[in-house]
Amino acid sequence: MVRLSRSVASTVALSAVCSFVDGHGLNDGLTVKTTHFTVKGTVETNTTNVRVFRRIPYAEPPLGANRFKPPVTKKPELDVLDSTEFGPSCIPINNGQPTPYTEYLPGFLLAPGATTGEDCLSLALWAPREKKEERLPVIIYIPGGGFTGGGANSPYKYGGPIVRDNQDVIVIAINYRVNIFGFPNAASLNQHNLNPGLLDQRKAVEWVYDNVAAFGGDPAKITLWGQSAGGSSVDKYAYAWADDPIVRGLIADSGVASLLGTTSADTSNFTYVASQIGCNQEDADDQFSCVQQKNASEIIKVLNTYNATQNSGKGLTFTPTADNETSWADYTDLRNRGRFARLPLLTGINDNEFATLLPLSPNGPNQTAVDRSTNASMNCPAAAAARSRTEYSIPAWRYRYFGQFPNLNPVEWLGAYHSSELPIIFNTSNLLGPNTDNELATVEYLQGAWLSFVRDPENGLINYGWPLYNETTESLVQLGLEGNPKAVFAPAGKFDETCT
Repeated sequence: MVRLSRSVASTVALSAVCSFVDGHGLNDGLTVKTTHFTVKGTVETNTTNVRVFRRIPYAEPPLGANRFKPPVTKKPELDVLDSTEFGPSCIPINNGQPTPYTEYLPGFLLAPGATTGEDCLSLALWAPREKKEERLPVIIYIPGGGFTGGGANSPYKYGGPIVRDNQDVIVIAINYRVNIFGFPNAASLNQHNLNPGLLDQRKAVEWVYDNVAAFGGDPAKITLWGQSAGGSSVDKYAYAWADDPIVRGLIADSGVASLLGTTSADTSNFTYVASQIGCNQEDADDQFSCVQQKNASEIIKVLNTYNATQNSGKGLTFTPTADNETSWADYTDLRNRGRFARLPLLTGINDNEFATLLPLSPNGPNQTAVDRSTNASMNCPAAAAARSRTEYSIPAWRYRYFGQFPNLNPVEWLGAYHSSELPIIFNTSNLLGPNTDNELATVEYLQGAWLSFVRDPENGLINYGWPLYNETTESLVQLGLEGNPKAVFAPAGKFDETCT
C-alpha cells in the first residue's frame, strides 16, 4: 500500500534528522532539517510563541518544460533555505475590474507588496516554539480564489493567531497553480493530467506527510481544509485520492467538488491563447512546446486583457477540467456510488455568499439574484455532499454561517458574504478595526469547533455538542445567527426546498 510506504519513509526520514531537530533544532527551533533541505524561519510578527516558515518549497519550480505539467519532486539543497519571507504567489488573473474585495475588503486578497510568479510552489507553516511531548495535529489550508488567483500570503488567512492561542496545532497554507498555468486543457496533453493545479495540492500534502514530524507535527493527524475554490479542491481530493487520502479529515467551506469545472472536449481556449502569443503551429505538440517557452507575462496578459464582447461572447476560462483523474464531470454518479474517501467531513456555506461574487454595484447586488445563486451554487451542493456521506455512515456535519461584525462589514448590504467566516476562524478579523465583545466570543466558539474537528475528526464535534448531520433531524448548525456566538440548530432541510 502506498500509505504504508509513506509511513515507512516518514519514519526513516525522522530518524535521520532526529538528532538535528531535537528541541526543535538549531536556533531555538527556527532552523529545521527536512528530508531534502534545511529551512530557516523566524518568530511570527507580534508573537513570542509561534514559529513561522513562510516559504518552504514542496516541488521544483514549474518552469520551461515543467510548465503545464504535474509538479516535480523538490531536489535536495545543500544551502539553508531562507523561509523568513513569503515567496511569490502563483500568477493570478488581474483584469483591473473592481470587486467588493478590492474596494472594501483587501484583507482577503494577497498582502500589499506580495510578489507573484511561476516559482510559486511553496507552503507557509506556523508551529509552536515550545517543544511538545506529543506530536501535534496538522491543518493544511487550501486558499480560494476561483481557481484564478489567491495564495498563502493573505492577511485574513494567516495561521499565526490559531497557533498563538492554542499551541497544540500546526497550520500550513499552500500555493498552487491557477488559471491557465494550473488548468491548461491543451490538446497536446491528450486528456491526461489536465489539472496540474490539483496535482500541486496533492504534492503539497505528500510533502507535509513526509516532513511535518521535523516541525513537531503528526503525519497521521492531518486535516485538509479549504474555502471556495479551496473547498471545492478539498472535496475533489476526496474523489481523486479515495484509496490513498493520506489525510484523516476534510473541511470544505463554501465549495464542494462540483463548483467551477469544465469538460475536456473543448481545447480551444488554450489554442486561442497560443495564437495570441505567436504559437500558431498546426501540430498540437509543437504548439504546446512553443507556449512553454514563452514568457509568463505574455501568457497572462492575454487573459488579463481578454474581452468576451469582442469575441462573440465566448468566455476565456481555465478551471479544473474533467480528466477523470483529479476532476470529474458527473459527481452525482460518483456520490451515489460512494466513490470518495471515507473520511469525516465538515461542510457548509455562508448565508449571503453571492453578495460579493456578483458584479459590483454601488448599492449592492440584486438580493433575489444573490439568494438564487447562493442556493443553487453553494447551498444545494453542500447539502448533497453532506447527505452522500451519511448514506455511507461517514461522520458529517453541515453548517450555515450568518455572522456580521462592524470591522468585517464596511457596507450594510454585505451580510454574511463569501469568505466572511474566515477572519473569525483564523482570528484575524481586527485588520479594519477592533473586535467587539460578541465578535471575540464568536471567534472563540468557531475556532473551537474547527479545532475540535482537527484534533479528532470522528468525535471532536460530537463532544463539542454538534449533532451528526441527518436529513430527518435538527442537525443544521447555524453559526452567528442573530448575534448568537454559539450554535443554534435547525432542521437539516431548512434552506433546501428548491434543491433537486
